[in-house]
Amino acid sequence: MDAKQRRTQIVQAAAKVVASKGFWGMSLQDVADEIGITEAALYHYIDNKNDLLGMILRDYYDSQEADSYIYENARVRDVDGCELFYFPRFCLNNVLFNVRRPEMVKLFSTLNGEALSPEHPAHDYFINRQQKFWRQISSMNWLLPDVYRCDLNRFRHLWTLAMSAMDGLQLRWLGDASADLIEEWSAFSEELFPEPLWSGYGDPSEYDAQGGESLRAHGLHSGSAIVPLSQLDYPGCSCRCWSPIVDKRSSKPRIVRV
Repeated sequence: MDAKQRRTQIVQAAAKVVASKGFWGMSLQDVADEIGITEAALYHYIDNKNDLLGMILRDYYDSQEADSYIYENARVRDVDGCELFYFPRFCLNNVLFNVRRPEMVKLFSTLNGEALSPEHPAHDYFINRQQKFWRQISSMNWLLPDVYRCDLNRFRHLWTLAMSAMDGLQLRWLGDASADLIEEWSAFSEELFPEPLWSGYGDPSEYDAQGGESLRAHGLHSGSAIVPLSQLDYPGCSCRCWSPIVDKRSSKPRIVRV
């Protein structure tokens, strides 16, 4: 195994242990035992326990695979070449992707709860995550009904409600093996994105490429929204936001994606 492969193995093992025991309950010996090496051998690849946590958040949970699936399957390019994203489909993609990785959802939920403590090394990561996530969302050209397209604050409330509902459903799903996450989210979606308001705004499959209709006027930033992208007080990003996690025993920050 080369160094890159070994690091990947270590991160995967650590993620499994954290999902089961939490960060505070995890020991480096637990991780070493999981892959059959000595604890001393771990230090060839990591500096300390906090360093390992940063690797989990940077390299394992927030993956390129997740971004590609969630964002790409919610995107459409209209007849004029305008690129837009469907918010209901984006939400569904999150659920469809997460249902395939319950251990990662449990990992994220466990860390999120632990990190409420200011002493937790991922405290700032989780505190800042929602704000940074919103910056990403609000920089994208969503295809929206006018009541949301022309009111960025209202769209933010909808986004917050959708993400909160999703988090709550996922916790129930983790605790109840009989729960059907996809079925329950579909029922929630009917309340969040009711017809006929969201007709034509729900999924890329609703767009008739042969019909030649331009969607530009219905885009959050390509239409006449009250707050155009050029006037936002922060730059847009391409599905990647970054923030430091600081080892409490060191002043040196390490950069991880949020």
